[in-house]
Amino acid sequence: MSNLSEKQLLIVTIAVAVVLTGGLLFLVYQDREEVASVATEISALESRLQAAEIEVRKIPAREDKVLTFRAVEPRELAVLPTEQHIADFHRDLAGYLSTAGMKFQELPESRPEDSALAKGIRVTRNRIKGLGDANSILKFINMIENDGRLVAVKGFKIDAGKPDRNDPEAPILHEVEVELETYHYRPAKGAKREHIPGAERRLEDADLRRAITSFQPERPDSYVLRPAVGRRDPLVDPRRALEQIDPEAQRKQFESEEQVVIDLENDYRAITELLETEKALEAAGDLFRLDRIRREIDDKINNLRARMEQVGVTKSVSIAALQARIDVLQENIGRVRLSRAPREVVVTRIVAQNVLDELRAQFAEGQFEEIDGLGQSWMSFLRGKEVMPEAEPVLEDIQSLRDRAKVLGEFDGMVFAIAGRIIDRQNAARSVVNINGKYLRIGDTVDSKGHVKVSEIHSGHVVFHFKGEAIRRDVGKKSRKDGKGKSKKSS
Repeated sequence: MSNLSEKQLLIVTIAVAVVLTGGLLFLVYQDREEVASVATEISALESRLQAAEIEVRKIPAREDKVLTFRAVEPRELAVLPTEQHIADFHRDLAGYLSTAGMKFQELPESRPEDSALAKGIRVTRNRIKGLGDANSILKFINMIENDGRLVAVKGFKIDAGKPDRNDPEAPILHEVEVELETYHYRPAKGAKREHIPGAERRLEDADLRRAITSFQPERPDSYVLRPAVGRRDPLVDPRRALEQIDPEAQRKQFESEEQVVIDLENDYRAITELLETEKALEAAGDLFRLDRIRREIDDKINNLRARMEQVGVTKSVSIAALQARIDVLQENIGRVRLSRAPREVVVTRIVAQNVLDELRAQFAEGQFEEIDGLGQSWMSFLRGKEVMPEAEPVLEDIQSLRDRAKVLGEFDGMVFAIAGRIIDRQNAARSVVNINGKYLRIGDTVDSKGHVKVSEIHSGHVVFHFKGEAIRRDVGKKSRKDGKGKSKKSS
């Protein structure tokens, strides 16, 4: 550098400065691009964080829905047939053939396997071979279609029979092959479920318990395929003379017998609805109402069994398709009876407190007759049951409230027409009130037995004393039983 002239040194210096400045500008430009890129990433992350926060806020509600579904899952899935139901259906197919009047030829073993419809769905396939005339074949198909299972007829094949030359009047028998598929739901055993923190504690939440208790499961849809009137065998020569059946008489017979079956099925449907209520009360821990529902269910089951026995004795149902429905009903009732548990209940403080709370609510509304009815049911419920010591004080409160309601209800049955009064604000003892046409002062008795006394006289109401209760009656209003007014009680 020492050999360079001053001009050359200046040029070199300027060149180096230009290079350095360009490098710095390039670095600054790169930094600005990087900063902008980082800012864009930060903005995107902030948006994702905001979206994540919104989703996080939704998690408790979603978890509550999951907890609710897990609690009601058995009731929701009860509408579906179980694996045992399906096994019984395939086992009874031979009986269906016999009931329809067909001859059994082949009923191979049926095994459930995974279905391609969805996970947890199991399908059982079966191929039935039988021999029968047109009427028996139609009855058999009708019985299958009316069975309360998830069954589908996937194939139907019939080989027409030929008349017997030696006996032209003999019924023509046809070979029938029916392919069936039945379905049931069975999730994989040991399937892992996501853990929800504090699930047991959260199930005690009032809103969640209310959602579980008020849950109404799906009800199975059902229909009845009525046999057509005037069917004839399509495989028989139509020129043959057919037995003449009065269609109107056949229709009336079917409608009459079907009404018997419908009444029985409606009674069974009422029992199934009570069974759902029973499950809800058991889940909610309401043992008092649970015991009442169980008694009602047992009574209805006994009544239905007696009615079905009467139908069998009187032969009031003779049509095969309707008899098949009764057989299914008989089977369902048998399963319900086997699943019934004994009504052994220990009366705890919680059970008694629930009853006391309901009585207090009725007392506040002046529903004294309802309190008497519920109280009698409660005493029946207690009979023969073990009562926990901590529940004894609540039982005393219940009895006390029942006694008060009885007194107030008795007073409500009395008629006191308050027509006029004279109020002495300086000396209350000199105030006068006209009750049922008699002028009375404070301390005077109203009724002939001397049980009701005037306790206070005011411009708008009168307070009576009756069997330890101070009861207010507004002027111009009569007893609640008269339908013209409602007494007001005071404690």
